[in-house]
Amino acid sequence: MTETPGWTSPGSAEPPPGTAETGHSAPAAPLPGTPAGALPPLPGTPLIPLRPLGFGELMDGAFALVRRNWRAAFGFGLGLGALVELAQAGVDWWIHLNGTDAEALFSSFYTRPVAALLSILAAGLLAPVVGNALTGRDTPLREAWALVRPRFGPLVGLYLLVVLILLAALAAPAALPVLLSTATGGAGWLALLLLAPLPALWLSIRLLLALPALMLEKQTVGAALKRSWRLARGAWWRTFALLLVFSITLYFLTEVLLVPGRIVSDLVVGLSGGLGSDDTDAAVGIAITAIGGTLAHTVTVPLAGALYALVYTDRRFRREALDLELTAAAADRPGPARPAAAVPPGV
Repeated sequence: MTETPGWTSPGSAEPPPGTAETGHSAPAAPLPGTPAGALPPLPGTPLIPLRPLGFGELMDGAFALVRRNWRAAFGFGLGLGALVELAQAGVDWWIHLNGTDAEALFSSFYTRPVAALLSILAAGLLAPVVGNALTGRDTPLREAWALVRPRFGPLVGLYLLVVLILLAALAAPAALPVLLSTATGGAGWLALLLLAPLPALWLSIRLLLALPALMLEKQTVGAALKRSWRLARGAWWRTFALLLVFSITLYFLTEVLLVPGRIVSDLVVGLSGGLGSDDTDAAVGIAITAIGGTLAHTVTVPLAGALYALVYTDRRFRREALDLELTAAAADRPGPARPAAAVPPGV
């Protein structure tokens, strides 16, 4: 599918029948807080190129965004990472009391879905940071939270709704085992195991952009879901491939960052000859590992969130020519950079 810039006004209904993703079919959507049809001059150099982005540019942009706005990114990442590690510590303690060695070896996989979902939530939290980056602005943590706070309720509500939708998509094939096992025996169960996650996977890509749309366009929850559905149309495989490659990258980065905590845990318990009972040793090891894991997720969670927000931005570049509007704003910028206070938040 060939994608050239075109316009679909944010929050509007579907484009009229026959309207393709070519040409400028509707007026450009203004930035929040600006007069209709007007975009403010950019206050600085944009952090990412103002044009449709390739795979490498999207991934590089995520790292650049986090590095440039590390206080805001790591601040949100620390909070979300602590939640992931709290859940992981609970899993590890349960495995210590009731689990097997095999379960202990793969304990991190139990919380992998939680980490993935919180990374998506990070996309909503970091969306204003990405929006400011498009106009060349850095976003301190205090300002980022001030931008997020008024929308935090709808953000959490949308996040939980998406989680419920994905869980329902996973549970929907639950009625199939009886039919499949009756018809094909063990092969039916194998087919179910392989096919059951596919509806949830497909929906997760189509709904991925709802959180950035909610934050940057001040959409309602329902409108944000429709907005994501429309923006992701025609780009499912591209988005899936990008997220797969980036997820693998973040997985190995996480494992590398977790190594120091595991080494410290082994040293503290091992060199001391044990701190007491097995439960005490396990509790200390789990606590140290959780601290190291929190630091690792502080880095990786905002990277994933930044990428999701950049995917949203790229889709608006491709479907709505937002890049041309921002480039025009940069070309019209008079004289010196405007003060940051004169630039509206978000995109």
